[in-house]
Amino acid sequence: MSAPDRKIAPGPRGHWLLGSLPEFQRDVLGLMMSSAQAYGDVVRFRLGPQIIHLLNHPEHVAQVLQKEARNFDKQTRSARFIKSVTGDSLLTANGEFWERQRRLLQPAFHHQNIAGFAADMTAATDALRTRWRTPAAHGQVLDVASEMMRLTYTIVGRTLFNASVGDDAERIERAMEVILPHTFGRLGRVWSWPDWVPTPDNRRFREALGAVDDVVYRLIREHRRAQDAGERDTDLLAMLLRVRDPETGAGFSDAQLRNETITFLLAGHETTANALTWTFYLLTQHPEVEARLRAELSQVLDGRIPTLADVPRLVFTKMVVREAMRLYPPIWIIERRVIADSVAGGFHLPAGSAVVISPYALHRHPAFWTNPELFQPERFSGRTPEAYLPFGAGPRFCIGSEFALMEAQLILAMILQSFRLQMVPGHRMEPLPGITLRARRGLPVTIQPAENS
Repeated sequence: MSAPDRKIAPGPRGHWLLGSLPEFQRDVLGLMMSSAQAYGDVVRFRLGPQIIHLLNHPEHVAQVLQKEARNFDKQTRSARFIKSVTGDSLLTANGEFWERQRRLLQPAFHHQNIAGFAADMTAATDALRTRWRTPAAHGQVLDVASEMMRLTYTIVGRTLFNASVGDDAERIERAMEVILPHTFGRLGRVWSWPDWVPTPDNRRFREALGAVDDVVYRLIREHRRAQDAGERDTDLLAMLLRVRDPETGAGFSDAQLRNETITFLLAGHETTANALTWTFYLLTQHPEVEARLRAELSQVLDGRIPTLADVPRLVFTKMVVREAMRLYPPIWIIERRVIADSVAGGFHLPAGSAVVISPYALHRHPAFWTNPELFQPERFSGRTPEAYLPFGAGPRFCIGSEFALMEAQLILAMILQSFRLQMVPGHRMEPLPGITLRARRGLPVTIQPAENS
């Protein structure tokens, strides 16, 4: 590589030993936003001994996630810590193993299979509407963030396991409240005790992960017994049990099923629940958008429960969801390891360093978005902007994106059909960047029956 290609990107100098690690721990979103504004589309950070580059331009995204994807793998610190939860899965694996897993799993997420889950989504949401009638009648406060977590977990339980998981939902939610902060917290430290060291934090993590494993392995056993009995379920886990590698004839082991199932649990309920939480928050702040959304729901649905056939007609509903995911993308950061020396924007990316792409920052880039901090669903009335990637890009584009968008549209439509949400006065919403982008203190609201419910 020539000398000009080894040009070092600008960035904050930080502490002489820790680099920008203290700022990363204190306010990583603010650090990325301020650094991109100050230094441009390629920013060099040092987090302790590690060199990281923030790449904040669609051309750099295409380079890392598509054109040169084989030179940017997931052998990263974040993947290593996430692997302690999911094992080798679509989320963390690399190379031929990942390619095999993706190839075998892809048919389960075919449009025809995903479409069949719409009825499960509306049934679970209708049950939530029934449960909300009492607090709505008495003006009680609900935490929408928690409610969405439980609802989307219930939906995942039905679609992934064909099981009623109401008894497990609270247990899973409590476990995730330990697992996710523990996992992300390790990213913000130069050094952490390995998980097997019995520190109090590690013991809580292992107990929480054990609770999730208990649920997942029990459901795998139940499905194998049903399969052996000749039953043919249509849920995702049953589909995965029937998968066979065309070259070897081998199916997934219980451990592989466990890894992918936990990945789907995380991706299938945590991310969608967060997207819905931020959507409801934004609607409480923009009554004019809510009014237009309600008008569409009235015209398309006329008070009835939506069906799969209604989803393409809920045009503005989808625009609202997509704009909320622009401002508050559940997957707010994507990390890759640089395998061989590379160049982005004229700056050297050394082998062994890391690059990060932040949808949160890119979705606010003033060169690609007019008034980027404003909530304007009309942005998505035409072609999807190139600087939009809530589901990633390239070969590792989220396998469940269609599922998530359909689920979010149906839930949003049904809840707004029945209720009006008003945020509790004085509550301040603040993003909590972890594995996903949560609301730090939830979203407490009072709910009232909608006028036409």
